[in-house]
Amino acid sequence: MSKVGVGIVGCGLMGEVHAQTYFDYEGAELICVCDLNEKRARSVATRYRCGYVTDINKLAENPRIRGVIIATPDFAHTEPALKMIEAGKDVLIEKPLTTKVEEAREIVDEAKRRGVRIMVDFQNRWNPVFASAKQAVSEGKIGKPVMGYARLSNPLQVPLKMLSWASRSGPEWFLFPHILDLVGWLVKETPTEVYASGRRGILEEKGVTAYDSIQAMVKFGSFFATLETSWILPDSWPSLVDFNLMLLGSRGRIGAEGDRQGIDVAAEGYNWPFMLGLQEIYGKRLGFFRGPIIHFVDCLLKNEEPACTGEDGLRVTATIEAALRSIKEGRSVSVKEIMEG
Repeated sequence: MSKVGVGIVGCGLMGEVHAQTYFDYEGAELICVCDLNEKRARSVATRYRCGYVTDINKLAENPRIRGVIIATPDFAHTEPALKMIEAGKDVLIEKPLTTKVEEAREIVDEAKRRGVRIMVDFQNRWNPVFASAKQAVSEGKIGKPVMGYARLSNPLQVPLKMLSWASRSGPEWFLFPHILDLVGWLVKETPTEVYASGRRGILEEKGVTAYDSIQAMVKFGSFFATLETSWILPDSWPSLVDFNLMLLGSRGRIGAEGDRQGIDVAAEGYNWPFMLGLQEIYGKRLGFFRGPIIHFVDCLLKNEEPACTGEDGLRVTATIEAALRSIKEGRSVSVKEIMEG
């Protein structure tokens, strides 16, 4: 089987998931990882038997690398993505595509100009829970989708302990992209208008400049959904996510839980292990986190367009900007208004 040479920019939590996956996958050859923190880059490179650099230009110049993964923090996707596009690399970018719509558009336009592929890692399209919901909708089991609800939140430990860059992101960028893309994908509609409310204060008192919670009513053509996200769940919450979805159609309803995954553990504390995303069984790493990562390489091998396109990422970024403008101005904001500047 032929292999695609890949490189990774960013060796944090998700960067290592990408490294693990490409190390295991017969269709990929992990060539090199890049991180500004040399110790972290060297550690990942040692575990997955590849090269490492701290200078992104060396990654861009490597002729053995065809596909590059951008796994930097939310706010730091644009510069490395454009650098790789300029070098003629196909690029997989962790969600969100960017945190500014003009930067998202620049990435999409430049990729088209250079003739390279852009994919955004909207991993919940590979989550078996939501894949089952997608199948039910596609088969018409609930009729025409009419109304929906989705909630995705984290406990305080995520912004306060896990993300050193939390003040440069927020639940709107770290979590909202997942459910915005998910709902649109399920109902085959794109967002058109947003009315949102947001609350600050709790995180700011703890030193993180970010929204505590946001709620948005989003219109998707003839369908509408209420979407909620928060970073202030108590750390006693038994999972790293509070994840719930409901779709109501003309003939039925679908409900899905992304946090309860069929197991609970009561020991020193009580928790719902999040194991469907990534786990190891008999020495093999499995889970839906790996699905889009493998899909990206398969698209390069087969010369096909990826399922989650740059345009999908651009729409999500524009919808989140519409929500933020709605909070600021106290009115409904069309996604077209944001897209057109």
